[in-house]
Amino acid sequence: MREITVGVVAPAYVNVPLWIAQERGFLERRGLAATENILGTTHGVTQALRDGTIDIALGSPEGSIADAVSGGHLRVVAGLIDRPPLSMIALARHKTFADLRGGRIGTSSLTEGTRHVAERMLAAHGLYAAKDYEFALEGSHVERWKALQAGTIDAALQMIPYDAMAVDAGFTDLGPVTEEFALSAVCVRLPAERAIVSPFLQALADATQWFRDHVEESAALAAARTSIDSRYSSRACHKLAADGVIPPDQRSAPAAIGAAVEALRATGQLPSGGRPDPVETAVDYSYL
Repeated sequence: MREITVGVVAPAYVNVPLWIAQERGFLERRGLAATENILGTTHGVTQALRDGTIDIALGSPEGSIADAVSGGHLRVVAGLIDRPPLSMIALARHKTFADLRGGRIGTSSLTEGTRHVAERMLAAHGLYAAKDYEFALEGSHVERWKALQAGTIDAALQMIPYDAMAVDAGFTDLGPVTEEFALSAVCVRLPAERAIVSPFLQALADATQWFRDHVEESAALAAARTSIDSRYSSRACHKLAADGVIPPDQRSAPAAIGAAVEALRATGQLPSGGRPDPVETAVDYSYL
């Protein structure tokens, strides 16, 4: 049995297939045992992968894309989430996006992940970073929920099932993310051991199919894993199982990975246009 360490931002419901792979024996049947290392921020996961303190990262692909384009060793080897199961949750006094003008928006990173998704969502409503609002680095959706409850931020994108929990607690749901965006991917550091990465991806694929076929059983597993009420867990898992959220073949849709590249270019983390092509350079599906 090979022991591997998988870096994640938080015990997030986008990682339900990993939990299933661990608990239903899909990893064990592939000769692997995976331990999660919860790192708290998306850039923290990227840095841990770069440093070699984790074997595999489940998180935002932007850091790995930017690293690869700059000549680094990080690569994206599979897509996990193409339509982020996130909603913009605001303090109760904010009823519209316009109410967020001058406010603080909580995020998990200032360079990748929810920062980019939130920035694009707010821009669609005429609000622009620095000019109309400021980002506050709070960490994962769990920490953003604490900040919302404390009133130290005005709004934040919240992951399932924290969006529903927030609404029931009286917060305002300004709406879900509707665009395709590669929120989560499997990333590795070269040279990656194919004898580990490929079986891991196969176990995730098997676990994802089991999840689709057993949504309620998966919800019960996730509820026990996170100590979240089973009603919220069930709703979250049904949202996760919806068409378009998880790519069916572990390959991010071109529009989803393209949105991540576009966001990197918009924030100056990638050169605009030209070579090398970020997707060709950073994405390697040969491990599937």
